[in-house]
Amino acid sequence: MIISEGQLVRERHGSQDMENYTAKLVSYEALHHMVDLIQRVYDALPNKEVLFVDSYEDMKQDIDEGAKIIGVYGEENQMIAYRYVSFPGLQDRNLGFDVGISKDELDKVCQLETTVVDPPYRGNNIQYMTLSMMKPIVASEGYKHMVCTISPYNYFSVNNIMRHGLKIKNLKRKYGTLPDNSDGIWRYILHGRIDEEINIPIEKMVNVPMTMIKKQKELLEKGFIGHKLHRDQSLDYVQYSSLLENSR
Repeated sequence: MIISEGQLVRERHGSQDMENYTAKLVSYEALHHMVDLIQRVYDALPNKEVLFVDSYEDMKQDIDEGAKIIGVYGEENQMIAYRYVSFPGLQDRNLGFDVGISKDELDKVCQLETTVVDPPYRGNNIQYMTLSMMKPIVASEGYKHMVCTISPYNYFSVNNIMRHGLKIKNLKRKYGTLPDNSDGIWRYILHGRIDEEINIPIEKMVNVPMTMIKKQKELLEKGFIGHKLHRDQSLDYVQYSSLLENSR
């Protein structure tokens, strides 16, 4: 099923060329291409904690349970990006548990899993674009909440997600099953509504560098929420806000 067609900029040998793309819903036929793409991107990362690599088996199991994948393909029919979402229901891995979603709403959670973009195509806003494509698809099936984890060292991915209305609701170590990360790796946990935008009165705002993990955890434990990002010279900040008492 084709969702969108258009053009993207591709970096090639130091120059930029326009290339046609097609975005479509894919399934099992795309799994090997997804695994190849995420591994290539992971291998090139200087900070490996930024990306958690999903295995073929984990993604196949998610597809068996109804996961949806948007694949983006270039002119040579090569996969250049994908967005992958799952629907964990009442499973322990549902991030709704981490952000306080009530038990009777957990089956309405859409979990944003990995989004991967081939390096020559970065700068095209593909992360934002594919989530714009995915939202009406999952909304039409009755899902109301979006949740995800993102590294606090990944400014661009956090910013792309927050532009869709998701807010930072928690910060904790996740994915502790990794051999070299027994305690897990730091992840923001973000949450937003699919079916409505909620504007809540803000009482107090605090700007905190994204690298200051302990300070952010303290604010979140006090009921603050991360609302947006901004850059000031060489530092990336999260703007945390507390809500008016009668709005909580």
